[in-house]
Amino acid sequence: MLARTWVIAGCYGDPADHGVPELPKWEVSRNGDRLSFVAEDGDEPFISAGNPVRARR
Repeated sequence: MLARTWVIAGCYGDPADHGVPELPKWEVSRNGDRLSFVAEDGDEPFISAGNPVRARR
């Protein structure tokens, strides 16, 4: 996962200046209790949860 790399590069300007790929774009879909993340150019969800809960960090 590149999350840490994106955050660090974002703190120091444009991530593209540091060779970090662009953060993918996705849509959030809810179907009843199911939560899914679908890429804008895709049909199938790449992450899906049957009963998501909020978590404090």
